[in-house]
Amino acid sequence: MMYKNVYNKRGIEPKNIASPFELDELFFSITNPKGIVLTGNDVFQRVSKFERDELIDKPHNTIRHPDMPRAIFKAVWDTIKSGKPFVGYVKNMAKDGSYYWVLAAIYPVMDKEGKIEKYISIRLKPSSKIFDIIPNLYKNILEVEIKNDMDTALQFLLDKLKELGFESYEDFSKQAFFQEIQNREKLLGDTKDVSCQVNLSNVLAQNADFIDLLCSLETIFFRLNRYFNEIFGKVNLFLNLNEELNNKSKFIYELAEDIRLLSLNASIESYKIKKEGVSFSTLSHEMRKNAELSERKIIQLSKIIDNTKKDIEDIGFNILTSKLVIEMITFFIKEMIRNLSNAQIEEEKQREVINNINELFSLLVIYSNNLSKNVDASKSQLRSMFYNIQELNVLINRLDFIHINGLIESAHTKEEGGGFTIIFSQMLKLIEAAKNEIINLETSISGASEENLTVNLITEIAQQKIIRLQKEYREIFKAYV
Repeated sequence: MMYKNVYNKRGIEPKNIASPFELDELFFSITNPKGIVLTGNDVFQRVSKFERDELIDKPHNTIRHPDMPRAIFKAVWDTIKSGKPFVGYVKNMAKDGSYYWVLAAIYPVMDKEGKIEKYISIRLKPSSKIFDIIPNLYKNILEVEIKNDMDTALQFLLDKLKELGFESYEDFSKQAFFQEIQNREKLLGDTKDVSCQVNLSNVLAQNADFIDLLCSLETIFFRLNRYFNEIFGKVNLFLNLNEELNNKSKFIYELAEDIRLLSLNASIESYKIKKEGVSFSTLSHEMRKNAELSERKIIQLSKIIDNTKKDIEDIGFNILTSKLVIEMITFFIKEMIRNLSNAQIEEEKQREVINNINELFSLLVIYSNNLSKNVDASKSQLRSMFYNIQELNVLINRLDFIHINGLIESAHTKEEGGGFTIIFSQMLKLIEAAKNEIINLETSISGASEENLTVNLITEIAQQKIIRLQKEYREIFKAYV
């Protein structure tokens, strides 16, 4: 195929053989801002089939598979260079030409000046239904890219995602992130080890203190993980609420326009009627006044919804990230205990292990802090939204009262009130639709507010545990720097 010369810089023939990568495994790598690999765990090395010195201080694109469209990597770099995390599917090629698919979550890490200092990427094995569309989609993107260019291929990707029901790539990536972690949890069930398990007879005497430290850390992080598992149980509620807010915000904007048009039509109609026009004029005036009040309330509510949507969206992402990072930490520690217990551990290796734990832990601190802030902000936003919806409901009920009076007046005017009969019939449909939407939204927000309080409480406890862990192990972590 044509792409082999263009995309296959390593010159290795790709094999249609999967490099072994199990569902219960995770791997990570840390790179500098230019994508040069600084470190990674043993699974990364094993799955890629490179020796350690062939990965460290080498470009991360060493493992790039020629089946991968460049447009995807353009999206990756455009996102992470702007300081935002990226989540997406990637097909990599091992040293021998075999392949392995991952869902990669890539996080920029900033220094004190706010500049990107490094990138931390955590990868898991895809297993959800959403992944089923990816291999063929990437193949089609690649064909478009070779025939045209990267920008055309990227637009092709966005168009295809919209056809599949995703508003944007960001929408797709968040759904993929959630489905992959949720499906992984479902498939693994209770198979994950619950505590530090070490055969002491296999531990070399000179390694005992270091292995004991790793065991202590694993136990602490495992316990901490329980809190994030509880929070993860709520993530679907927040994702569903965000989707509902998207739908309801469209309805609310349209509601303001519909009320305005009805009041305008009522004013016009009142001038057509003779003596009864006085009554209809009063009603149309009330409608116009109600329309103005409703519009102001709807504009205010729309702003709150927009702000809340961002907080709710961030809550979902930060829950998923916190869970993934802490599982990466516990998996890495377990991996190191298993691989290092009966081997000679040099001081340099000990420093590397502790530094890696510290890097991942620092990432957990960032996203758990973000989660705490988002939950706190959304708490007041949801409360404010609930009160505004109740006030809007009062205005809708007032519109219902005007509608009833209008029907009575229309009945008195017989033929002359025909235009108003149509207007009030339209108003009834509007009122019924608005009441149903408002009731549903009130119920959702009320439920979300209660769950938000639960998440807030669990997050606060987790934060306290993290702070305590930072204090207890700060000096130990420093000792290995």
